[in-house]
Amino acid sequence: MKTENLSGAESGNRTGTWKRRLRTALYLCVLAGLASVLWAGSIGIDLFTPWAQLSALRPQLNVLVLLFAVVPLWRRRFVISALTLVTALVSTIGMLPPTWGTSGSVSSGAGSVGIAVFNVSADGADPAEIADEVRSADPEVVSLPEASRDYAEKLVDRLARTGDKYVYETDAPLVGDVEHPIRRRIGPYPTSLLVKPELRPEFGTEKVAGLLGTLDAKIRGSAVTWHVAAVHPPPPLPGGTSEWRVGHDLLKEYCDSEKPFVLAGDFNSTLNQGPMRELTSSGCTDVGRTAGTGLSTTWPSSLPEFLGITIDHVLVGGSEVSAVDYRTVDISGTDHRGLITEVALPRLN
Repeated sequence: MKTENLSGAESGNRTGTWKRRLRTALYLCVLAGLASVLWAGSIGIDLFTPWAQLSALRPQLNVLVLLFAVVPLWRRRFVISALTLVTALVSTIGMLPPTWGTSGSVSSGAGSVGIAVFNVSADGADPAEIADEVRSADPEVVSLPEASRDYAEKLVDRLARTGDKYVYETDAPLVGDVEHPIRRRIGPYPTSLLVKPELRPEFGTEKVAGLLGTLDAKIRGSAVTWHVAAVHPPPPLPGGTSEWRVGHDLLKEYCDSEKPFVLAGDFNSTLNQGPMRELTSSGCTDVGRTAGTGLSTTWPSSLPEFLGITIDHVLVGGSEVSAVDYRTVDISGTDHRGLITEVALPRLN
């Protein structure tokens, strides 16, 4: 009997040991998967599916890993808990610089420019609410991703009733068979750009041609000629990450420019994702970063801001940039929050 009891005890111990090892292995596999997302940019894989998509959720996943570190403590697995904690802390240190920033010093030649961005979700946003926000903020430039020419015209007419005058242009890319233009049709994602007439904008698309609506305006109504562009690169859909990357690469010409510029729109990319990191390392500065607004997210508007991500941005040239104002606003009929900012641009006057 004693031999049988000892044999049963040993068998039970072996089973318990294998269960613990299996739990540990599964835990470490999950941790490795999360770490690959958190460190995707550092190891150069965040331009590929699924890391391209999941890296947008890096702040939320980082919090999840921090909470995950508590699990091994229940079974006194202190080494594994410490490993999990270090994984989260290293990611946090790498994530803070592009999310939280401070305004730089601005030269005496800086001029103030108000910019607003409203992704209107295929003309679905309430134009009355957008008009109210524009009247209140009085920006010089309004970028409207997914706004058709008809929508932009209605908004401009509504603003003109109260004396707020804007000129506008719309880029509606064609889709279909390039070899047979007669079969081509207007794509579903146009972009409109509103500019105050005193800035004397000269609209064009040659500098920022893309798959979705993207529009440039040369601003001639100041001492220095500068550019503003309403942009909308494609999203990082599975199987479409190359278009996502190319859409951002087309904007690098601005970042390399020595003249003042503004890029405003729906970039379909967060500051923690590869394409945006390449732009900010090429000479572009994100106004939200200079304002230190890491928790002001723009999409989706149905979630609380701390659960969302920021894919709508305003980028400007140079590092000597000061955000005079930066805020997000809720608009009915769209899944994006509007973005309103005023920025002091060096070398503008």
